[in-house]
Amino acid sequence: MVRLEELSDEDSVNSNQSADEENWNGFRRMKLNGHDHPLYLTGPGVFFSSCCTEIKGGSSDSYHCSWCDLHFHKECAESLHEINHPSHTRHPLTLLTHGVPDDSNIDMCRLCGGTFRKLIYHCSICEFSLDPACAHNPPPLTIDHPKGHEHILTLMPRLIFFICNACGMVGDRSPYVCPQCDFMVHKGCIYLPRVINVNRHHHRVSRSYFLGLGNWVCGVCRQKIDGKYGAYSCSVCPQYAVHSRCATRGDVWDGKELEDEPEEEIEDVEPFKVVGENLINHFTHEEHNLLFKEGGGITKGTIADESILCRACTLPIDLDSFYSCVDCDFILHYICANLPRKKRHVLHNQPLTLQTQIPYHKLYNGVFKCSACTEFSSGFSYIGCGIQLDLWFGSISEPFVHQGHPHPLFFTLPDPKTCGSCGLGYHKVLNCIECDFALCFPCAALPYEVRNQKYDRHPITLSFGEKASGIYWCDICETQVNPNIYFYTCEDCLCTLHVGCVHLRGFIHVSPGHKFAYVGYGFEMIPGNRINRPHCSSCYKLCIGSFLQSSDYDDMYACSLTCFYEFPEC
Repeated sequence: MVRLEELSDEDSVNSNQSADEENWNGFRRMKLNGHDHPLYLTGPGVFFSSCCTEIKGGSSDSYHCSWCDLHFHKECAESLHEINHPSHTRHPLTLLTHGVPDDSNIDMCRLCGGTFRKLIYHCSICEFSLDPACAHNPPPLTIDHPKGHEHILTLMPRLIFFICNACGMVGDRSPYVCPQCDFMVHKGCIYLPRVINVNRHHHRVSRSYFLGLGNWVCGVCRQKIDGKYGAYSCSVCPQYAVHSRCATRGDVWDGKELEDEPEEEIEDVEPFKVVGENLINHFTHEEHNLLFKEGGGITKGTIADESILCRACTLPIDLDSFYSCVDCDFILHYICANLPRKKRHVLHNQPLTLQTQIPYHKLYNGVFKCSACTEFSSGFSYIGCGIQLDLWFGSISEPFVHQGHPHPLFFTLPDPKTCGSCGLGYHKVLNCIECDFALCFPCAALPYEVRNQKYDRHPITLSFGEKASGIYWCDICETQVNPNIYFYTCEDCLCTLHVGCVHLRGFIHVSPGHKFAYVGYGFEMIPGNRINRPHCSSCYKLCIGSFLQSSDYDDMYACSLTCFYEFPEC
């Protein structure tokens, strides 16, 4: 017999057993053939079994070997030596405790395709093997699920290559079939939801087993969809479709089945009301009206006044068109004023809401940390369940067009990749489906053209790769510029600037003069210039651009977010 044998308290366990180990004698002890020591029945816990690949927890009991510190599920340890299984009725299946036999070509479970560990149920005549989970909990031989298919589906427990009619993916074993419809499907695809929301599209999408002929492209992975198989499509947008597997990914779908649920469209409410010619009332500033002005309307001398900041994104108005309050200093970029109040975003599978107030946080008071770039901001944000994005990241949508790359970019898969701009590795990037190029979200948020009047009166533009050749030196910090990553250049003055020196990273979204608290200490953002450049208290270099000053300690400055975190008090 290969099954466990129950031991009595009088049985000898081990001549070298210690006094502590003798205390186990009050517990039920079992002996598993193939294992050298007795196993003791213990209480519930979460662990990896030494025999199978399942993880169980909660109230499930387990067996433990105190000598080897190995755990065994109760079901695995008490497995029968021989069973009759409904998926293989011709012969009984025998329990093996040392994995697949050396002369067998089988290395995966016939039903689920999972890899084997020590325990398997095996028929040597038919080369049929099951893992303990499928052996103890056999799948149903038939499934009657009208929402998945109009006819009863029957399990075919054999190795067979097929294309699943629900997801269009290739399978290699044990499909459920409907002979009269020539229909084959993975077990997991039978219960795919009928109607769902995906974070890439504003309308609901519905499952279909046949899209029809056409040049279908998945709205998530951007790969081709074979219209002969199942996918999700939008009834409002006739060209929008998504692979079944892509639509139901955890980072795309919120897990809710919406069939028979009332339509809950994202709030299509305009962010402002038109109250007159070039005059609006914006929901973020309802007490006064805002007047539209063309780009360049705010000037100081002959160039734009860089001290005038948008209340939403906290960046200079520069030469962009904007809305200005007729009664106070409230001002918004034209683009920021038109941002939707609710939207879906590729970084979250719940709708995000435009928030004007900064929620109180036990670490931060007066600023928030963007969930995408981890930088501080004092402006507006998009907030969802557990996520808060500054306006740069909240406004990113697909396809993302950046003038620094010739092709559109998409957030296809949450796979770690190296950013083609900064050279750093990120788990979430925007991908080019035309070439092997990835762009991290912080680099994607860099504007292609910007003015920095402290150092150059002309617009400076983003340069990268083929646009750059030779040796360049930053005109601000006077160190060498790497031409293989993004940097800014002025064609009129032939100057080059590091992205960080232009100060588009770090505290760019915290407006100068803004005061906030961090872990109980006060700080103020000080606008910087060529004259007002203190030494950073962390890196000891001269601060470039705006910087943080501690309001609790004299002569404590931080030139970047990295240096700020290295403050002794933080």
